Amino acid sequence: MTLVPSPRNTGLDRARAVAVVAMVMGHTLDAVLSDAVRNRAGVQAYWSLRAVTAPLFLFVAGWAFSLTVQRTGAQGRAVLRRYLPRVGLLLGWGYLLRWPGWGLPALYAGDLKVWQHFLAFDALHGVGAALLVGAGVLAVLRGRAARMAALATLVVLVPLVSPWVREAVGGGAWPLVLEQALAGRTSAFPLFPWLAYFLAGCFTGLGLGLLERVPAWMGLMGAGTAVLVLMTLWGGKPTVSDATLVAWRLGLLLVVAGVAMLLPSRMDPWMGPVGRASLWVYIVHIPIAYGWSSFPGLAYRMGRSQELLPALGLAVGVLVVSLGLALPAKRLYGSWRVRGRDGEVSLAPLPLPAVAAAPLAPEPPTSSCGATPSLPGAAPSPRP
Repeated sequence: MTLVPSPRNTGLDRARAVAVVAMVMGHTLDAVLSDAVRNRAGVQAYWSLRAVTAPLFLFVAGWAFSLTVQRTGAQGRAVLRRYLPRVGLLLGWGYLLRWPGWGLPALYAGDLKVWQHFLAFDALHGVGAALLVGAGVLAVLRGRAARMAALATLVVLVPLVSPWVREAVGGGAWPLVLEQALAGRTSAFPLFPWLAYFLAGCFTGLGLGLLERVPAWMGLMGAGTAVLVLMTLWGGKPTVSDATLVAWRLGLLLVVAGVAMLLPSRMDPWMGPVGRASLWVYIVHIPIAYGWSSFPGLAYRMGRSQELLPALGLAVGVLVVSLGLALPAKRLYGSWRVRGRDGEVSLAPLPLPAVAAAPLAPEPPTSSCGATPSLPGAAPSPRP
């Protein structure tokens, strides 16, 4: 018999699409918008709200991951077997995008700054390493309640211990690759505290399944509003500590995710593929906006020189080109996975003679996310 995959979570797809579109637009504006325009009041307000896009990107990645694990019922080593290859894929792409082709002699000579650039953690690294942590938690624990309790504890602890982790690795005794991953000063998305957003998404993916009479969008917006109200009453400013900053951002992104789920269903034929291809879109747009290896991107070719309307036009253009390249690439990858599974069979648990089942339909891979470069083609860390 043929196994039919469960229907897509259209609300999640909408949130993922909003996250990746906001990130592409924000990175392009960051690459080309002039300093004079950045200082305008309206743009400053946008820049403050833009601080939510990277946390939202990590949040929806965690949400998609835990939802898939819960839906498939994967436990124990099965979770690790399924997701460890994806961890390697994300980390590999992350380091490839940071390959310093413009400074290879210095890299081979052991220049610290070039190695810091190469090993710095960006959004793909952050999603990959967070996926490793999340897969470990969900592999060790069984049952929704135990998993949610562990995830909630980690969401609270990660920002609280982040200052200690930075101090511990700041002494220089740690290997550079670990320093950059955990709390590197030149990393845009070190695990501490950025891991908290992915784990909060994991918690959300499990928790929304418990809402029976309350729509998911209402649960997200209600939780986000409650966090923001509590932070306002408490008076905790975002700049006070990692914990307060993470709390403010979580409140805001929960509201944004809830609003995204309310987008019209007629947009699903467009937003669904974009949301499911968010990893591919991210990989494509980074070289265009910031450059790769010795290939100069917009940040080097144009720099901070554009007025608002031309910059918005460029951002839309980068988004269109990225989608035009990423969506066909994802379809080709999906076709390759189908051909790779054509030989898979399973035995039906019937008292009759064993009958080979049709190949399982493949599930789309779960997605996962600068200063102007000083050298042609240098791909700096995108600003969170």
